[in-house]
Amino acid sequence: MSFVVAFRALLAAAAMTAVPSRPPTFCAEWIEQSREGYERLTLFEDRNLVWKRQRAGGEQLKRQRLTPEEAKFYCDYLRSDDIWSSPEDLRSQVIGDLVKQSVVTLTRPDGSRREIRFDEFSAMTPQSAALRSSLDGLRGMFTAPLAPATRFTADNVPPGTILKRFDGVLFRVRRVDALKGVVELEGVNEPYSEFRKLDDLRFLFAPPERP
Repeated sequence: MSFVVAFRALLAAAAMTAVPSRPPTFCAEWIEQSREGYERLTLFEDRNLVWKRQRAGGEQLKRQRLTPEEAKFYCDYLRSDDIWSSPEDLRSQVIGDLVKQSVVTLTRPDGSRREIRFDEFSAMTPQSAALRSSLDGLRGMFTAPLAPATRFTADNVPPGTILKRFDGVLFRVRRVDALKGVVELEGVNEPYSEFRKLDDLRFLFAPPERP
């Protein structure tokens, strides 16, 4: 066996026994930036949620540890095929130093990544709007805790109930299947409908107004 052949065989063997890449340390990271500064929101695998804002006047940093249920929902949701199907580049053609530009980095346990870019004037798809809404919900946890599951029972969200998603988009409850724990929602101002588990509503929507 020649030296070249032996060397190639050695490289092939090394590649087969190479240590696999480390799994990602975070589920999602959202960076929003303009001339004024930037904000960064990161949901880590260890359930830590970290928010950082930097402006000319200084820097703010907040940390919060999510419950296992909260972290599992958001990590699973942000890794879903529905969210990952959002276009990678949704940036508008609006140019200006004050326009807020966002880049969201999503990861999966196998090490794969996806970056989605948009700005405050972007025409969002249903998938990218849902992504933005879930990130707004995560950021909002620093100022107010999520509503308890008891606020979203079948009795509390009968057909006709209006629910406000964390990004402000309104949905109407069209149908409730209490036995399966599923609710059908339709957009109030958009011809869009989706099915959600009752138990998941509190992670995506503000609680309905009490009668």
